[in-house]
Amino acid sequence: MQELPPSYAALGASLDGRPVGLAVASLQAGHPATGGAKTAQLRALAVDPPYRRKGVGRQLLGMLESLLRQNGAALMRAEFVGGTETGSVSAAFLQSCGFAAPTPGIHIWSGPLRQVVEDLPRIERLRLPKEFTFGPLSGLTEEERSVIAHGTGIWYPPILDPFAEEDQIDREHSLILRYHQVPVGWIIVEQFDARTVLLKSMFVKDKHQRLARAISLGAEACRRIIREGKLTEAIFFVEAENAEMVRFMNRQIDHPAIHKEILWRTVKSL
Repeated sequence: MQELPPSYAALGASLDGRPVGLAVASLQAGHPATGGAKTAQLRALAVDPPYRRKGVGRQLLGMLESLLRQNGAALMRAEFVGGTETGSVSAAFLQSCGFAAPTPGIHIWSGPLRQVVEDLPRIERLRLPKEFTFGPLSGLTEEERSVIAHGTGIWYPPILDPFAEEDQIDREHSLILRYHQVPVGWIIVEQFDARTVLLKSMFVKDKHQRLARAISLGAEACRRIIREGKLTEAIFFVEAENAEMVRFMNRQIDHPAIHKEILWRTVKSL
């Protein structure tokens, strides 16, 4: 445990001085979409295994909701990672506590990099035409950086901002895609652990998307990492709202070594 920010609320449960459960949520300022009311995000809900199925989690969540309502929250959101099927223990518990049926938020794939690129023929064959060039994010000029920065919300959505959380970015493995020397896309990479790379975001301008340029760029980034031989595993994800890319990934990334999960999202009125 650590000292939480003022915007957080936390409750614990104990038995004979022994901690057995914890519930944590954060409060967010009002938004026009909620009529100015605050919203809450469930950050953690945990019960020590021997004390589960005894109502501890349900009581903690109920008390937390009361506390959030007292502080002006009208809605609570929750997220959890689970399998690709809708039914799960987490989903059943949240729905029994009044949350809506969970819907997919982010599709997540993980597995060996080599299987992603070399063992899937459709991906392995992809190459970029000579009109396209690419280089590491570290080689971006100030002029190019300005052009990209001013394009957020105009020709690419803010969620795909290549400079978000820039201090965590692997600037050498992240690549900028150029068409006739003009930046038109990127793949942003972070090192997740000593063996694993996180392919955080990938974007290519609309006119190039249907020709699989984004996938070609991703494959090139993976090939470069494989050649170095230091990072062998990968995690990559696609927002559920990007339905076309999700369909492509489900068709093409089909290998016994690749694990698929979904970040599920649900809400509840308080």
